[in-house]
Amino acid sequence: MAGYNRTRYVEQLLEKTESLPASFTVHLHPEHWVLNNGSKFLYNHQLASLLDDIRAHRIPVDFLELFDAARVPFYDGCMVVELLDYRPQRSKEPALKTPERTRVVLHPNSETLWADICSLNQKNGKKWTDMDALEVEAKLLLATSQPLCLDPNPHLTRIVNHVLRVSTPSMPLSLKRKASALEAEEDGPEKAKRERLLGFMAPRDNRLHAPSYRLLDAHNVIRQKEAEQAASGQGPQPGNQYMNVVPPSDQAVQPSQTQLQPQPPAAPSTPAPAVAAPSPSDSADKRSQKPKKIDTPQQFNVAYRPNGTPTPDR
Repeated sequence: MAGYNRTRYVEQLLEKTESLPASFTVHLHPEHWVLNNGSKFLYNHQLASLLDDIRAHRIPVDFLELFDAARVPFYDGCMVVELLDYRPQRSKEPALKTPERTRVVLHPNSETLWADICSLNQKNGKKWTDMDALEVEAKLLLATSQPLCLDPNPHLTRIVNHVLRVSTPSMPLSLKRKASALEAEEDGPEKAKRERLLGFMAPRDNRLHAPSYRLLDAHNVIRQKEAEQAASGQGPQPGNQYMNVVPPSDQAVQPSQTQLQPQPPAAPSTPAPAVAAPSPSDSADKRSQKPKKIDTPQQFNVAYRPNGTPTPDR
């Protein structure tokens, strides 16, 4: 039963490794973070995924090769990380001179197990078969996993699941956004802005609403003016300002001379002469008469001699 209590297991492991060196150390500053007294990294750097893995209490898979090359110590298949937090509780305060020291246990999972098997296979010249990989996986699980509870009693299984669920530590706040989260809570303007956004669509019981009908009154006035103009015989005035412009007197349009000259009276129309209908004999004579062929000069079929004179037709 003790193996299923996650919190108790972590406390026992931290107590056992209290005098031992940590796997690695992370220094958390207000504007950057440092890994093992190395280079400075911003919180939005691509290597900041390491902080997400620490927050989730899992071994970072992307850094396993680096840890293996640096011979980072492991304890019972887990990693013990030491966090040195120099960040103040409030954003306006200066950085702490003495950091807050805490230790976190990172646990393995199926992804890290597969990465370990691939690393061991690569070290042995990639000669392992599937059965060899399964045997290595079985040995790793036997060495790192907790003892199984094989009691068939369902009540005991429920108790174990409940203990495991309660004893598993909750995920803490993000290490990358801790300062910004505190600043949003404590800053006065940000808090007032958030309250205004939350109360934007909320009902306002403390305010009296006076209805206004200004648009309706303006529409009634326009309709009344149109009715008065229609009653007086005047049409509605055009709303366009350019339609009301009257040309000046000196620019009045003069009538053209063609309009002032008198037009002669139109001649009476004469009826068309009557045309007799064609008789059958006329149509027969027209068919018997063949049209004469007009001799046209052949302009494009004339051949010329070398001296330039045309050749007579044959």
